[in-house]
Amino acid sequence: MSKIRVAIAEDHELVRKGIINLLSDEEDIEIVFDASNGKELIDQLETTPVDIVILDLEMPVMSGREALPIVNERISNVRVIILSMYYTDDFVVERIGCGARGYLPKNCDIEQLINAIQAVHDQGYYFDDKVSTSLFMQLLQRKDFNPTFTNESLSPREIDIVKLICEGKTNKEIANDLYLSVRTVEVHRKNIGKKTNSTNTAGIVIYAIKNGLYKV
Repeated sequence: MSKIRVAIAEDHELVRKGIINLLSDEEDIEIVFDASNGKELIDQLETTPVDIVILDLEMPVMSGREALPIVNERISNVRVIILSMYYTDDFVVERIGCGARGYLPKNCDIEQLINAIQAVHDQGYYFDDKVSTSLFMQLLQRKDFNPTFTNESLSPREIDIVKLICEGKTNKEIANDLYLSVRTVEVHRKNIGKKTNSTNTAGIVIYAIKNGLYKV
């Protein structure tokens, strides 16, 4: 299986090198290059193919905000994940409108970053569970936001669980509502994730909204 080719644009060298070191341990990820600003990123992307870009928004010379629309206009087959300290719904929507495929807070852990890289590569998007359902609704109304899901059908029980997940209920609460064990709910959630090609709760909620299983 070919590796996911990743580039990192971050002006703080310590942060950039730290991310590189952590991701270098992943067998299915290859760090192709790193850049300290948006101009360096674009210059290298024009000659070096990558699949995913991890992009900081605040950088000198050319910021991530300036670089994002240029990357999406000039460079084909590249998907951008924003890594930023700014994390409000309006801010996320604005960046998605400029072409970002994922958005993570800078205090996320490495496992979440790895999940995001894999999800954006395989599904075309990634959002964590802190992103609100109202934001998903805004995104799904955009013509340029088209997440990819598998076509495997959910069972009636799985649909019941999906609806309760969308309401923000925990596994224990879902188990109580449906008279199931928590373990059974956990198994159902795992199967739902596989069937919908979703890596987390956010993906399940997007799937449910897009397919008319849940309305806000």
